Amino acid sequence: MLGFVAIILSTLVSVWAYTTYRSFVRNLAAAKASGIPYVITPVYLFNTAWLLLHRPLMRHLRKLPQSWTFPWLDVLTTEWGWVQRYELFRKLGTDTFLSVAPGSPGIMLWTADANVISQITTRRNDFPKPIHMYRSVDIFGKNVVSTEGQVWRHHRKVVSPPFTEKNNHLVWSESLVQAQDMLKSWLGVDGNRKQTVMTVGDDAMRLSLHVISRAGFGVQLQWPGVGEGSKTKIESEQKTSDEKNSTNEIDEGHTLNYTDALQALLHNLLWVMLLPRFLLNNLPIKRIQTARESYVEWGKYMNEMLRMKKAEFASGRETEGLDLMGALVKGAGITPESLTESPSLEKGIQPSQPTLTEQEILGNSFVFILAGHETAANSIHFSLIYLASNPLAQRRLQADLDTIFHGRPVTEWDYERDLPKLFSGMAGAVLNEELRLIPPVVNIPKSTLPDNPQSLVLDGKKCTVPGNVLVNLVTTAAHRNPNYWPAGPPSPSEDPTAPNDLEEFKPERWFRDQKTQTHNPAHETNGMPKPAAEIDDLNVNTAADTSAAHFQPPRGAYVPFSEGYRACIGRRFAQVEILVVLAVVFSQYSVELAVDEWASDTEVEKMDEHERRAVWEKAKRRTARKMRGLESIITLQMRREKVGLRMVSRGGERFGV
Repeated sequence: MLGFVAIILSTLVSVWAYTTYRSFVRNLAAAKASGIPYVITPVYLFNTAWLLLHRPLMRHLRKLPQSWTFPWLDVLTTEWGWVQRYELFRKLGTDTFLSVAPGSPGIMLWTADANVISQITTRRNDFPKPIHMYRSVDIFGKNVVSTEGQVWRHHRKVVSPPFTEKNNHLVWSESLVQAQDMLKSWLGVDGNRKQTVMTVGDDAMRLSLHVISRAGFGVQLQWPGVGEGSKTKIESEQKTSDEKNSTNEIDEGHTLNYTDALQALLHNLLWVMLLPRFLLNNLPIKRIQTARESYVEWGKYMNEMLRMKKAEFASGRETEGLDLMGALVKGAGITPESLTESPSLEKGIQPSQPTLTEQEILGNSFVFILAGHETAANSIHFSLIYLASNPLAQRRLQADLDTIFHGRPVTEWDYERDLPKLFSGMAGAVLNEELRLIPPVVNIPKSTLPDNPQSLVLDGKKCTVPGNVLVNLVTTAAHRNPNYWPAGPPSPSEDPTAPNDLEEFKPERWFRDQKTQTHNPAHETNGMPKPAAEIDDLNVNTAADTSAAHFQPPRGAYVPFSEGYRACIGRRFAQVEILVVLAVVFSQYSVELAVDEWASDTEVEKMDEHERRAVWEKAKRRTARKMRGLESIITLQMRREKVGLRMVSRGGERFGV
């Protein structure tokens, strides 16, 4: 019996070894025929066994001589695009290469070449999105992110109408309110509270959640402890303007209020995405039970908002401003007539069928909430940290804001007059530089279909990407590629061994005239880029992500919002929100790195300039290390660490430039 089992096992191992060898030979031949440089790896990066075991294995593999492991071990490091950035491309001497492993698919393409990125993003049908990688965001239904082909075209047509320049006025107004409330939560109503803020990342998430909830779904949220007790308003047919719930009150039929349900869902999203529903519903683990409760509760709230929106349509009422839920209902073909079947049936006419299901409406709503708040929140968080670490850039930003607003109170700020100046000035340069260094995602995934190879021009030579290849547009590397960016020598206070300063936060690099780093009145009319020609009927805005007053990198070199057909539909929404928050904070305050770990406030007051500089440098080095350790689930975030910041009134800074 044992001999028979041994024969079976040895046969299975032999078959596995043979098929693995044959797949590797096939993949290697395709790579050689492609004309693209390639790296051989012993295992496919997304092999399930490797993903489960790579962390303990890496500790041992890193001990081997580098001559044995370079470059394949670097390529097999998950999130190597963030860890290595452009360095691996520099070492390999190419901006585009294939990694070749056994198995199917087995081949991956990696590129930091702007021209290659531009070719891929403009050929949507040739290099489609690998939608199997986005199934995790389908937890409420299919959506504009997780679909391709004709299905995606339909979703795109439905969701794009609200994203117009006109509707960004509401984003501007709500961001002004929320930014001021965030400052009050940190500094007190009088603005004089002195304390280290350790929750900047969480608070930026809260701010962005409030903005997208109000501007996109008509749900108005206030900060806990700010104003009149953190009220929530849900616009509905019963209570259009009445306060429906406070954050401590729970609606009938719910176990969580709206804010808590959504925040808990976002904090536990990985469990909801990865666990089969049977396990999510039955595992007796507290965190998983919390994830399930938040998933169910927020789904209820979204269904209620959908019902309310249908009631609005049935009565002929429509909401003013950016109304994503309304756009989804309207674009789905839901009309007052389709909501009242009886009159149609009396005439012998069947009611029209909606072109989006209720699950697809909820799926798109969820994606807007998720993407609409994480991207903006991260940029706000990291911009504050970068500016606290770079006082000179912060002072230049404040000087520019003074020129733009002339001391006017926030209540007198105007979208049409002030936003273009912010976008074309130092605030826009800060945002651009933050997104250059920390784009929302490390890799933008594309693919080639099986048995459907695609041509690419690489360094002037026609090459062929084999079929069934996962394509990675490595944003973090493209954004640091010295072929496309103004670069100088590294700063003495940074890494002196670096080949250039492209790892450093320098908003000044975005100004064509490096000597002029504040607002130029000549640029007022060149602020927000005008929407460029639309691509067929999909309402795709091909305008630049940056102001014409700033440095314009080649197409494909700067892709924080992707590019082409699949570019982020809400990029202007995010840009307006982030610029407003930066303007509100830095027009009134300076942001400093907290030095509590090394000195108390009293001790800092007694220090001379040299001693203060020394303690601040310690905080800066610690902050830089934490920024290197960002991790990605959906977007790059500081998940394990926190950076403490201090808000001080302008003129009261403790640490000089």
